[in-house]
Amino acid sequence: MEEHLQALLSGAVGFPTAWGTLGGGTSTPRAAMFRTSGLRNMHMRGKGLMTARVQIDCYGKTFAEAIGASRAVRGILEGYRGGPIQGAFLQALRDQFDEDAQLLHRVSLTFSITYRD
Repeated sequence: MEEHLQALLSGAVGFPTAWGTLGGGTSTPRAAMFRTSGLRNMHMRGKGLMTARVQIDCYGKTFAEAIGASRAVRGILEGYRGGPIQGAFLQALRDQFDEDAQLLHRVSLTFSITYRD
């Protein structure tokens, strides 16, 4: 799922995306992805599908840049189904409104992703 999600987003948005890091360089916008939890659905025939919560943090030099990046990610991922991913659903959206944010603004998206592993 991780590799598929990384390839999907990096090929569809016009900015850098990375798993677990901001990646190299200093350009903005950019996105970092993290798994915040995961649960295996078990049944009597063995292991079932996995359900993970994946947080995608979109960063920009301005709030407009960060929210624009988050909208691009949402446009690709909300309701997505393909490869090992059975379904991706937006669970939460958080904005950072920090008056002291002089370096980067952030918009965080949390998706529930059901997938085969």
